[in-house]
Amino acid sequence: MTRITDALPRWALALALHALPAAAAAAPEALWQLIGKLAAASTQGGQAVLGQWPGRPFSLTGAGDISSAPFMLGPGLQSAIAEVRLAEGDTVQLMVLELQGSCITPADIAARYAQVRNADFPQPNNPDPVSYRRVEIDGVRVSFGFRGALPGCLTHVVFNPQAH
Repeated sequence: MTRITDALPRWALALALHALPAAAAAAPEALWQLIGKLAAASTQGGQAVLGQWPGRPFSLTGAGDISSAPFMLGPGLQSAIAEVRLAEGDTVQLMVLELQGSCITPADIAARYAQVRNADFPQPNNPDPVSYRRVEIDGVRVSFGFRGALPGCLTHVVFNPQAH
């Protein structure tokens, strides 16, 4: 008796395997590494942040504001610096990293950062409220934002090195 896979042409087996739903992928290590590098760099100033960004160069979008081109962090996960607010002397006041693609869940955040906690605030007039999880990394408040009434996927990461 032959196995069923022996009777199928290889192309049919490959097609069948490709059609199977994939298990949810874990958050890519590259995301966690980038968050750690940017948190540490944000306390050292805008030039340090520029030096840690692995994608294409930043561009100034206004006085003290910086943005970047999108960058692939892993299969199906894209990131870009949406905003960096700089004060005089190159001090980073706030930085927002946007994410698109693969779903990073609150459970993924909790698995990575044991000390994470909810940090929601009232948003009565917001039709698409954001739910936050917050953690301290190298003395920087890092908030993970999840959009929607039932937050499921991470949409942005906010770095606030000035919050103490």
